[in-house]
Amino acid sequence: MRTRTRVLLAFLGVHVALSCATGVLAWRWADASLDQQARASAQSASHIISGGGIALNDRVLTKMAELIDMKLSRIPEGTPLAPGTIQFRAADELFAIDYRTKAQVRSEQVLLGTLGLLAFGSLAFGVVGMALSGQLARPLETLARAARTIGGGDLDAAVAETGQGEIRSLARELEQMRLRLVELDRQRREAERLRTLGTFTATIAHEVRNPLSAVRLTVQMLARRLPQEASLQMVMEELDRLDLIVDELLGFSKGMSVQLVDCDLRVQAETVVRLLSRQADHAGVTVTISGQGQAHADPARLRQLLMNLILNAIQAQHGGGAVRILVAPSTLSVADDGPGIAPELVVEMFTAFTSGRPGGTGLGLNLAQAVAQAHHAALHYLPVAPHGACFVLDGLAPRQGAPL
Repeated sequence: MRTRTRVLLAFLGVHVALSCATGVLAWRWADASLDQQARASAQSASHIISGGGIALNDRVLTKMAELIDMKLSRIPEGTPLAPGTIQFRAADELFAIDYRTKAQVRSEQVLLGTLGLLAFGSLAFGVVGMALSGQLARPLETLARAARTIGGGDLDAAVAETGQGEIRSLARELEQMRLRLVELDRQRREAERLRTLGTFTATIAHEVRNPLSAVRLTVQMLARRLPQEASLQMVMEELDRLDLIVDELLGFSKGMSVQLVDCDLRVQAETVVRLLSRQADHAGVTVTISGQGQAHADPARLRQLLMNLILNAIQAQHGGGAVRILVAPSTLSVADDGPGIAPELVVEMFTAFTSGRPGGTGLGLNLAQAVAQAHHAALHYLPVAPHGACFVLDGLAPRQGAPL
């Protein structure tokens, strides 16, 4: 049975019970009053009859009945007491007064009127009860449907605020619960993807690192034999870039760890720019570095962070543009003249697999953020007017022994 039906029946039940109880009490009170009035009339009639001097014929009895407004009659001895009557003895005769004559008719009329009012009151009370039960039950039914929807695994439909007071608070709490479940489901899915990807990348990194080391050793031997061969230096730089990529893959699969030493931030930026110089030239992008600064950080991890930020900036401006790297104590920033980050991606741009570039993996900014967090620093995004993007890494530990 629906909640509103139960509430309505409860309202009507209480109303009918109270009305019936009131009617019964009123009827009994009226009957008791008539009985008391009849007893008083019987006492008066008994005195008159017992006084003598009056012929007790039908005419006299009728006249006495008119005076007391009740039916007065002579009855045989041994007549049982009928409902609504009283008996009295006078002048050695038995008389009965029926007090439910005209008074009874009036009482029945009052009773019928009362029943009519009861029926009308029940109808009116039913209408009011229906409205009240609907006002109370409708929000509960809405919340019940929302709870069933969430319980069924559909977390997309928002829970509307409904009802008043505690019910509205319950609706808000249910919506907060839905949002928490959405977030937990998102985190679970991301964790599953990261775990799968971590296993995959660890396998790739392990398989690539051994032949990469062999190639590096071979190129170094060739470079010592042929010191004038410029192409060998280019190969060494590309191998260094591949080594950074392998380190990224291992860091992604095993978790980010850092080995902090005093390092020159500009030197790390220059190393990454040199490794990405051919990509920048191919895209027609100019990369500049300004400023000086040092920090207590992991140089290899900082190079990974800078490589992702600078490579993203170059790829965002394919066809010409500029990348500006600013170095300051414990701070690095990378700005470009590209289109910037789409507003709908700003909130989740550091989340794994979030990318606004066709063909992008959505892991670069996630890894950069992981490097920043491993250093207990912060990586911020700042839009550049009229277009462009700027990423700022600040909060790196200062160089050991440097003034704060």
